[in-house]
Amino acid sequence: MPIFMGFFLVAVIFTFMTSTPITTSVLRCVPDNQRSFSLGIQWLFVRILGTIPGPILFGTVIDMSCILWNKNECGVKGACWTYDNPKMANLITAIGTSAKVISIVALATASFLYRPPQITEAREQTADQPFQRWKFWAKTKS
Repeated sequence: MPIFMGFFLVAVIFTFMTSTPITTSVLRCVPDNQRSFSLGIQWLFVRILGTIPGPILFGTVIDMSCILWNKNECGVKGACWTYDNPKMANLITAIGTSAKVISIVALATASFLYRPPQITEAREQTADQPFQRWKFWAKTKS
């Protein structure tokens, strides 16, 4: 149990440590006029990849760690009466570790494949900013 809690603590700390830098990097890599759209797409993928297979995967793990099932007179399985707790802890830790490793590989790949914008692209992007437009508008009015 102490090993499980140690892995769990490290996983939770690294999960919450990376959420703000990932959002910041998404906002820096996308043009200003597409930032809200990119955050929406990011959260769409997070929800699709997390909320749909997650409960199914964890439900399967919980069912795999069952030792004694309740069976009715027809022999149909019902609820689980007893679980193998060490097996369940190991399986849940394995799922969390696998998801974290996949996340680290994806972040490392994104960092490796990132191409900084060229000077002309950066100028075009700053020209779209509201402050720059206000300065231009103020100069034309005077």
